Amino acid sequence: MMKKNAKLWLAVVVGAAVLALSACRAKSPAPPSAQSSGAGSFAAGEGRENSGSPTVGPEAPDRLSIAGPAAQDRPSSAAPANPPSAAPAAEGQAAKSRLRPRLEDDYYEYVNWDILSKTRIPGDSSSWSYLYQLNQDAYARLDQLLKETVKKRPSLEMGSTEQKIADFYRTALDEDARAAAGFGGLAPYLESVRSAATISQYLESLSGLRRDLGLTSLINVQKTEDLRDSSRYVYCFFQPDLGPGKETLEDGTMGSFLDEYQGYIGRVMEYSGMEPGDAKKAASEILAFQRELAAATLPLSRRQDPDVYYNPYTAAQLQQLLSNVDVPAYLNALGIAGRDFYVVTDVKALEACNDWLTEDHLELLKNYTVFCLLSDMSLYLTPQMQGNALAWHNFQNGIAEMKAADKLAGEMTQSMFGFEFGRLYAEQCFSGQDKENVTAMIRQILAAYKKRILALDWMGDETKANAVKKLDSMTLKVGYPDHFTDVHATARITPPEQGGTLIGNVLALMRAETAFDLEEGKKPVDKEKWAMTPQTVNAYYNPSGNEIVFPAGILQEPFYSPEADLATDMGGIGMVIAHEISHAFDSSGAMYDEKGNYKMWWTEEDLENFRALAGKVADYYDGQEGFEGRFVNGEQTLGENIADLGSLSCVTSIVGDDTDGLRALFTRFATIWASKYTDEAMIRRLNTDVHSPAKVRVNAVLRNTDAFYLAYPQLREGDKMYLAPEQRVGIW
Repeated sequence: MMKKNAKLWLAVVVGAAVLALSACRAKSPAPPSAQSSGAGSFAAGEGRENSGSPTVGPEAPDRLSIAGPAAQDRPSSAAPANPPSAAPAAEGQAAKSRLRPRLEDDYYEYVNWDILSKTRIPGDSSSWSYLYQLNQDAYARLDQLLKETVKKRPSLEMGSTEQKIADFYRTALDEDARAAAGFGGLAPYLESVRSAATISQYLESLSGLRRDLGLTSLINVQKTEDLRDSSRYVYCFFQPDLGPGKETLEDGTMGSFLDEYQGYIGRVMEYSGMEPGDAKKAASEILAFQRELAAATLPLSRRQDPDVYYNPYTAAQLQQLLSNVDVPAYLNALGIAGRDFYVVTDVKALEACNDWLTEDHLELLKNYTVFCLLSDMSLYLTPQMQGNALAWHNFQNGIAEMKAADKLAGEMTQSMFGFEFGRLYAEQCFSGQDKENVTAMIRQILAAYKKRILALDWMGDETKANAVKKLDSMTLKVGYPDHFTDVHATARITPPEQGGTLIGNVLALMRAETAFDLEEGKKPVDKEKWAMTPQTVNAYYNPSGNEIVFPAGILQEPFYSPEADLATDMGGIGMVIAHEISHAFDSSGAMYDEKGNYKMWWTEEDLENFRALAGKVADYYDGQEGFEGRFVNGEQTLGENIADLGSLSCVTSIVGDDTDGLRALFTRFATIWASKYTDEAMIRRLNTDVHSPAKVRVNAVLRNTDAFYLAYPQLREGDKMYLAPEQRVGIW
C-alpha cells in the first residue's frame, strides 16, 4: 500500500511495527517489514483493526512492538459492489478440542481453558485477546471524551485542538458529504498520475504525492534514523508497494485469496472511473506486476539483517542504480536533495523498479499507482469506496460483521489525533505511583539481566563488559512522553457547516504531518520522541535510541497490578519488560552499541558463538506448528523468539527456587497470551508477522525454561511439554 511519510525508523527488525509517531499513522493490516532496523516489540498491534489512518505498507519503517502486525478491522455501513463474502469468525485453536488438556501436554490451553471456552471473537474483529480487550477499553474511555468534546463544539475556538477533533469526527460521520465530495482534494493528484504522457511526468506525479502527502507506491522514500549515527536522520529507499506482501504473493496455497485480491483491485479501478472490462484487465496486470516486483525483493526473514539492508549511496551512485530516473531532479522535488548519502534497503528491488520505468510500461505504472492511492485512501472517500475497502479487509481477516458507523468514525478520529488523545489518557488513567512502581521493576530486571550476562559461559569478558555498558546506558520511558509535540498545528480542520469534508480534513492533517516531517529531517534526532501513544497497549525497544518504552496502556491488568505479588507481576509486566530488554541483544538489536549506533562491539569468537546459538533457536522454531499444518518460520521470527526465551529466563531468575512463586509467574505468563483468531487471521500472521503465534510463545518457551521443570517436577519424557535438557535452546 502507499507508504505514509516516515515514522521514525528504529528498527532492527525483530518485532512488528505498531507505530504511532504521527497522528495519521498507519493502521494497515501488514506492517511486518517495517522491520528493517532493529527495534523489538512485545506484540503485534491488536484491538483497533483498521480504525482509520492512511495505510502504510509493509515497508514503512517503525519501531517494533510487543505484539505483531495490526490487522485493524474497519467498519462501514456502505455496501460495496459485489464484495467478497466474509468467512464466519472461527473460534480459534483452543476451542476446537472438547476436553481440557493436562498441563503436562499443553500448558497454554490448560491455563486458559475457561476463558477461551466462553469467549467468542467479536463479530467485527479478527481476534480476541487481552491486548484487544484493553485496546477496546481505552477506545471506550476516549470515545466518551470525544462525545463530550462534540457537545461543546458551539463554544470551541476555531483552530483549537478540541475544535479540530470535534469537526473531524463530524465530517467522518457525514456520509452524504462524502458521497458528494467524490475524490475531493485527491482529484488533482489522481489526474496528475493519469495524465502523465511520459515516464518523466509519471515520476513528477510520484514526487508530488510523496512531497505533499507522504504517500508512495513504486519509489518508497522514507526518513529514518541513521543506523550508524543515531543522532541524525537519513532518507531510505524501501521496497515498493506489494499489496498483501511478498510472502503472501508467493505462497502457493493462497491462490483463492489472490483471486479475491484481484477482484478487489478491479473494483477499485472501476471506482476510479474505468469501464468494467478495462478495470478487470488492469487488475490482472497490476497483480502480475506486484508478483514480478515481489520476486525481486528480499523476504521478511532477510530484511532483519543490517548488513543486508543498510546500503549507503551518494546521489551520483543512486543515479547509476536508477538510470531511468533523473535522480537530482527527483530528490529536489521531494525536498531532500543535498544529503551526503541515502540508504537503499533492498538493492535488487530498486533495480527492478528502475527496469520497469520505461515508456512501454507507462500505462501499467499509472494504473498501479492509481490503485495504490485509492486503496490507501478509500476509507475517507465515498461510502461505496469505503465499503469496498472494508469488505475486502474483512474477507482477508475472516471478519463476519461491519462495525457501526459511529464506532468507525470514533476510531478514525482517535487514530488521526493519537497523541492529542494520548495526553488526555495519560492525565486521567495513569498515576505517578504506577510510574514509580514500574520504573523500580525495570531497574530490578536490568540488574538481573546484568547478572545473567556476567555468568554466561559462551561469552568472553571483553564482550560482557560492552554488553553491561549497553544495559547501564539504556533509557527508560514509562507511561507517557514528558513533552507532546503538536504535528497538526498548521492544519485547518473545516467544519461541515463551512463545507468541510472527511477527505479534505484528512488531507489537511496529512499535509501538516508531511511538512513537519520534512522540517524534522533537517534537525538532529529528537531523542525524547515516542513512537507509540500513551493509550497503546504494547511496548517496544528502540535500538537507535537504546531505549525501552512502556506506554500507560499496557500498565494495567492482567499485565500489571500494584496489588499483585512480585511473582505474578513478573509473569505479566515483568515478562514484557524483560522481553524489550532482550531485544537489545537479539539477532538484530545485538548489533547496536550503547549509543544506538550500528557498530560491532563483539569479539569475533563471541559473535560466532552467538550466531551458532541463534541458529539453534531458528531451527527449533521451524519445527513449531503455528496453525493446522502451517509452521513457524524460524528465521522470520528469530528476534522475537530470542526475546521471549531471554525474558522468561530472566524473570524466573528473580523469583528463584520458590516453586509457588514460579507457578504464579507461569500462570500469569500463559494468561496474558490468551487469544483467539479467525483462521484467516492466523494464516495471514504466519506470513506477515515476526512474532510466533500466542500458543507457541507460551508452550515453546516454557519447554526451554529450566525453572518450568522446577515448578512442575511431574513433567516426564513423553509429555508434550517436556524437552530433554540437551535439546533446550536459548541464549540469554
